[in-house]
This record gives sequence, C-alpha cells and structure tokens, in this order.
Amino acid sequence: MARSKFFIFALAALLPIAAQAQSPDAFVQRSGTKLILNSAPFRYSGPNIEWLGLEGYGPHDPMGPRLPSHFEIDDAFDTAAEMGAKVVRAQTMGDTVGCPLCIEPTEGNFNEAAFASSDYAIAIAHKHGIKLIIPLVGDCATCAGGGIGQYLAWEKKPNPQDFFTDPTLIAAYEKHIDAVLNHLNPITNLRYKDDPTIMAWENCNMCGILTLLSGGNATALGQVSSWVETIGTHIKQQDPHHLYLDTSGIYRVYPPVLDNKSTDLATFEFYPHWDILLGPNQPPTTAATFTHDAATVTGHGRVFIVNEFGWDRTDWKTPVDFENVLNTLSTDPNVSGDGFWALQAHLDNFGFQPIPADSNNPVFAEHGESGQWWALYYPGVKTLVNTAEDMAARAQLLRAHAYTMSGTAVPKHNIPPRPVITSTVIVGLIAWRGSAGAVRYSVERNDQGSKEWKPICDRCATDADDPWVDPHGALGGVHYRVIAWNADGIPSEPSDPR
Repeated sequence: MARSKFFIFALAALLPIAAQAQSPDAFVQRSGTKLILNSAPFRYSGPNIEWLGLEGYGPHDPMGPRLPSHFEIDDAFDTAAEMGAKVVRAQTMGDTVGCPLCIEPTEGNFNEAAFASSDYAIAIAHKHGIKLIIPLVGDCATCAGGGIGQYLAWEKKPNPQDFFTDPTLIAAYEKHIDAVLNHLNPITNLRYKDDPTIMAWENCNMCGILTLLSGGNATALGQVSSWVETIGTHIKQQDPHHLYLDTSGIYRVYPPVLDNKSTDLATFEFYPHWDILLGPNQPPTTAATFTHDAATVTGHGRVFIVNEFGWDRTDWKTPVDFENVLNTLSTDPNVSGDGFWALQAHLDNFGFQPIPADSNNPVFAEHGESGQWWALYYPGVKTLVNTAEDMAARAQLLRAHAYTMSGTAVPKHNIPPRPVITSTVIVGLIAWRGSAGAVRYSVERNDQGSKEWKPICDRCATDADDPWVDPHGALGGVHYRVIAWNADGIPSEPSDPR
C-alpha cells in the first residue's frame, strides 16, 4: 500500500517456542532463501511505522510534514516491543524529498538536520533489539506520483518510465542513496551503512506499479528489472553489510526480476482492499496468495518477506479470517518475515496521533485511501471503519503472531510506563501523556489537608477519554495522579502528582 498507498531452518520456522538468538550488534544475513542472525535462523513480524523520520509526509496529510518528537518515537518502539516486533519498516527514514524538512529538499541538496529523527529512531530501535527496513524512495508530501514524481519533476521528465531508464534520473536517485547510506549518526557514531540495527535497504515502494498500470509490456518490465539490478549493485558497492530488498512488485508478471544477482529479498504488498487496482486478470488476495508468492520468490533462490499487509475488516472481514492469514504466514517456512500497516503512537500532550489521511466521509473512509481503516492504535480505538473492540482483538492476534514468528512463547503484557500528567490548568480537567500498552487508566485525587489518595476513576478511562473530567473539580489545593493498567490487569507506577 504505502498510500500513493529453513531440514534445520524449516524446523525452526515451525516450532513456536524455539527462541531465536538475537543481537542488536550483529547484521541480519541471508543464507539461500532464509535469514540468519548470529548464525541462527531469523524470522520476524512487526509493524510499519511510516512516520519515524518525518510525520505527515505521505499524501493526504493536511497537518503537513513535521519532525516527530522523541516521545512519539519512544512510545512507538515501546508499543512495537510490547507487540513482539523484531523488525520495523520505516519509509520516511530514508525516502523524503521535495520539502523543507526532507532529506533532499531540492535536487542534489541534502539537509543534515532532516536526519535528526531517524538518528534517534535508530538508537531507540537498537535499545529494543529491533531491526529496521528503510526504503529509499516512496511517498511524497508535495508532488504527484510519489517520490518518483519528484525526481521526474526536478528533471522535467514527463514519462514515469524515464525514472528507470534515464541515466540522469538514475544518477540523481543514486546521489540520494549515497547521502542516506553515508550519513553519520551523531548518537551512535556510526554511518548508516555501518549500522547493524538496519536490516535492509529497500529500492522503492512498489514502483513497478507505475509500469504495470500503464500496460507495461515485456520491454518496459525488463527496464524496471534492469533498474532493480543497477540500484542493487550501486547500494552493495557502497555498503557490503546490509541486505537489498526489491519492492518493485513486478515478479508476478515478470519473474526474471527475481534472478537479479544483487537482490537478497523480494516482496509484494497484500491488501484485498486494493484488489480492484490490480485489474480483473489478477486473482483475489487470499491467505493462499502468500503461500503462492512465497514459493515463487524462494523458487528463484531469494528470501520472501511480506513488506505490508492489511489487518482490518476491509481486508479480512472477520477476526477468524485474519487469524487464518496469520496462521498461514507463521506455518509457511518460505515466509521469513512480515509487517502490518501501520502503527501509530501517543502524542506528547494527551491522546493519540491524529488519523493519517483522515476523512469524515464514511464511504471514502472505508473504501478509499484513509487511515480510518489501516491505522492501528494499540490496544484499539474506534474509527469510522473499525470498532475499538475489533481493533483490539486484531491487535492481540498480531501480538501473538509476532512471538510465534520469532519462535518465542507469548509472554504476559509489559507493564506500561508511568503516565505523565500534562495539564490541570482547567479546573477538574486532567490531561496526561498516554502509556504504551495501557488499556485503561485510573485517576486518583488528593484534597488539601488529606494524607490519602482517593480513587475517583477506577479504570474508567481510556486514551479516548484523555483529557478526563473530574465531576467534582475544585479550585485550589487539589492534586491528581494517574495510573495505567495493562491487558493483564497490572498497574503502572502512579504518575507524579500535579
């Protein structure tokens, strides 16, 4: 989507509690059609968190691009870890072009300050032992046709196919790639190309769709395939450590792309929601689609992963349907990893980040391009498309699936971080910074002269009720504190009083 949209290996893949070796200081490597880490099989599940480098960068986000706060990044990785993630894919950590806060605001000019959020995100991912997939061209906030459209506009090229064939455009993109790979992270003191927290560089975000939608013949598809190898060769000349992921998305109609020597991994994006865009000759996306594609990719000696898949009811009508998909992924040894689209986080002051690509039109919200159906807020909120209960149930299926994929028993839920009260300025109105993994909050009150904290909201509030109103608010001498509760009914430490 992304908005524009192993005998030993096999056994390890199928044993749900055979724990995998994991080190934040080792590179994920490829062994044939499998991934390994520290010489052991490596399988994963995790979220796409598009905005880690730049928030509001994708199309249809009227709030406009902004750098996410450290808290938002912390909260996202705390949530991903709570959900059992071993890998996170994050587009805007490498693909931003054409805006003042972008990595490449104008052609050939690079903004070192734009790496600040990505630098921090890499450090936090390392702390959690989470690996990263970083695409190098994807969406665009200010141009038509995604990031590819920006390069075309810069070079005044009207034909999208020129991105794959024109030497000037290819050189311009390679210059962007070099700027990302060679950036020195002041927090880790490592250049991105030397950092084992990064698992793979991704060439593009389903860029072959442009050729397919224009009726791409074998010649045009062959040009895309040649481009895939050109970019892969360039990346590996600059960076021999990391894996190269082809997300051109053309292998279904042009299998030779899977024989490119530089490619380590290949993927597609799986959304029944968007089947109509693939045309009448393409079979519908079902659980069997994953198995078929995995066999195709591994049959050519490459690693198969699922870069993006939908989780909501517009993709899989019931939780039972969705659970069948997750079971298919976890039991197929040809599937090395998967990532759902897409995880959101709490805001610094209160509540969650706004719904990306939002819409107040119920029909468009369900059938168009909107976070109303694909944005996941853990443990679950109500949108125009999803009930809070259904989102919560599917989020727990995703959590169990992630642990199964990594060969780990599903643990108890993490204890949420202490909430932070951010405002009590308005009498009786208490706002607090949400806690990753919290399903409920309690509010306690201490009146002037009292030595006791009195519960006035016993697990009665959620993030949707933040700020919360004390019906007996009083002027002066009143203090509050907030406690977060996880899904196992275990409380956090109380917040500092305010």
